[in-house]
Amino acid sequence: MSESATRDDIDEVINIVKDFMAQVDIRFTHIESEISELKVSHYKLLNTIDSFISRIDKYETELAARDAQFERLLDWARKVSIKTGIPLEDL
Repeated sequence: MSESATRDDIDEVINIVKDFMAQVDIRFTHIESEISELKVSHYKLLNTIDSFISRIDKYETELAARDAQFERLLDWARKVSIKTGIPLEDL
């Protein structure tokens, strides 16, 4: 029995390697597709979170403005209460 490879043996190995490479290429293509989908989903999630944070910031700003306005009104009411002699309930 000869230990040298024949052309048929070499072609068989080449076909096996080609099949393996094709399978690996299919898997990598599938993985790349999934990564792309995950990136899109990730960006959508980040945009949604940014939108919520922006809304919360605006809401907190509005609350701070309202609280400041209320404090000014309450100070004015206390001054009016003192000048008129009409007691103001403890607020």
